[in-house]
Amino acid sequence: MARYDVFLVSTQADREKAELLVRRLRALKFKVRYDKKREHTTPTPKDYRDADNSQSVLVLWSKEACDTSKSDSDWVHALAHHARSKDGTLLQVGLDKSVPDEPFSEDTRYSLSGMGPRKLVNGYYALVDELGRRDGRKDLRDWIDLKTSDKEGKEAWKTAHPTDPLSQVKKPSTKSAKPAATPAASPASRAAKATAPPVRKVPPLVMNPPKPQPSEDIDVGMVMLILVAMVILLMLIMSAAMRTQTGLPAVAGASSQAMVAQCPPGQIPEYLLEEETRPVLEPGPIIDDT
Repeated sequence: MARYDVFLVSTQADREKAELLVRRLRALKFKVRYDKKREHTTPTPKDYRDADNSQSVLVLWSKEACDTSKSDSDWVHALAHHARSKDGTLLQVGLDKSVPDEPFSEDTRYSLSGMGPRKLVNGYYALVDELGRRDGRKDLRDWIDLKTSDKEGKEAWKTAHPTDPLSQVKKPSTKSAKPAATPAASPASRAAKATAPPVRKVPPLVMNPPKPQPSEDIDVGMVMLILVAMVILLMLIMSAAMRTQTGLPAVAGASSQAMVAQCPPGQIPEYLLEEETRPVLEPGPIIDDT
């Protein structure tokens, strides 16, 4: 199935006439592929791909399109040759009295010369009939002749052509849906509500609970820490006292008896005397040991 009904090919100079034709074809619910912002003058792979996915390639011939000395004409001729290589694909339109070169001059062209926003020409009717025939649609000429205010005629045409895209267009509903009515309460439910006990309101949950007050009890850990510190301090004091008392006897205790025994009778070792009773040291003779 083709993606587009019509692939429209025209020069940039004929953009205004091309857009007018596109609007009218789209009003008839034809799917038209037309790039009004095209700037390239050489067909792209997307151009060829969209042309292959279209049921008809509609080429608009004009003075600008027939002038092969201009680069934009090359784009028109390239796609026209591509469409002509496939049977039943090429459709040609003459916007003025210009005649394209061969082989396009030998094919049928629908003349749209003189067509405007408020004026239709016979060539336009013939073109629409051919597009409708290729798409399996009928009596499009009758639809075009209907006036905008002729609603009964349009409804009759849609009834006669139920499968046509024009008949399948539905207008969105502007009426807003009404909300469903609330069913009235039954007498039994009203009586149940009247005899129901009052609901006790529960105070809202306090998000900020009171902070706990510090405990007045003595911290056991702190007490243990103080006791340990006092024990360590006491041990240090006792150790220092014991070293002071046992320092001197510890040196002489082991050999005190021997030293006393070596002294002459009636004499006391000098280290046992008090400092006040010790004799004053006097200088002795100088001995030369060298």
